[in-house]
Amino acid sequence: MQLSQRIVVVDDEGSVRSGLTNLLQSEGYRTQAFGSAESLLDDEAAMADAALFIIDVQLQGMSGFELFIQLARRLENPPGIIISGNGDEEMLRRALELGAIAFLLKPIEIDTLFEHIRQAFSSQAARQ
Repeated sequence: MQLSQRIVVVDDEGSVRSGLTNLLQSEGYRTQAFGSAESLLDDEAAMADAALFIIDVQLQGMSGFELFIQLARRLENPPGIIISGNGDEEMLRRALELGAIAFLLKPIEIDTLFEHIRQAFSSQAARQ
């Protein structure tokens, strides 16, 4: 079953990108992956079609936080989950202040990730 919601993954580590997209696809989600913030921002169609963004904080070039700010300027309330391999309370606070749904540490706890995705999609459906 292919779910209509597309999840965009932005992470400069190829193994994380492919691991997350494979995991999401195995659950029926459509995905699109980017290795940098800039490559996503250059793809207007991908941004418009995204139902959820999963963004790593530490990217080459523009940071994940700056990417989320740019998305918020272009899209109305972009749903996003911020991830990091070495996060702390300050990163958690900043992610939530920016409007992220969640801040998750790598390695990502799969059940927690899917719970946040389900909640995001159910709240989107309720608003429509």
